[in-house]
Amino acid sequence: MKPNMTESQWLEATTVHEFHLYWTAPRRHRSWRLFGVACCRRAMALSPDARFDALAECAEQFADDRLDWGQVKQLRKVIPAIRRELGDQFGPHEVRHHTLDSLDQVTQQKPYDALSAVHKSRTAFGARDRPGFQAGLDLEEQAQVRLLRDIFGNPFRSVVFDPTWRTSTVLALAKQMYDSRDFTLMPILADSLQDAGCEHADILNHCRDPHGVHVRGCWVVDGVLGKC
Repeated sequence: MKPNMTESQWLEATTVHEFHLYWTAPRRHRSWRLFGVACCRRAMALSPDARFDALAECAEQFADDRLDWGQVKQLRKVIPAIRRELGDQFGPHEVRHHTLDSLDQVTQQKPYDALSAVHKSRTAFGARDRPGFQAGLDLEEQAQVRLLRDIFGNPFRSVVFDPTWRTSTVLALAKQMYDSRDFTLMPILADSLQDAGCEHADILNHCRDPHGVHVRGCWVVDGVLGKC
């Protein structure tokens, strides 16, 4: 049954489940996948592997229609080989197994499967923090909620990006951050947007939030680049 969610409930939500993304952000399939990738990348930091990096990049390119499903299927062939290499799922490589599971989900063809990667990646943190498994899950979920807010913004308040805001400087900054996945220039993007005439508080505050987290799929950067 579709939840009857209000804006206040969205703003007060503290767990990923409480956002009901399937209903509150319908058809935002690219955002679903990029959210999954962002969570995967956090788990990947626990167990660096160039093959994991390649799978995450594959999922991002798939989200942006830079790879088709046939190409993704070819790149996914590495997953069974890594599983065999890691051996027992509950052995010394348990964290890596959960990380691989999350990457398996986020590179699936159906966008909804990518949302399953969110929980799978969270499980890697629980495994890392044994015997405090649940505490590890809960702490990581707080980080995932911050990622979710960066990508989905507030669906109860539609933001239209005025074409006049997209100056060459604004576009260059947004593209640089998107391509590099380095979002340290967000406050400068806010200044440039304001110079272009943008006085939208939600946009400027999101860029300037000193505690903000930004990833590929950030709703402001996507809005500038016309990706949403």
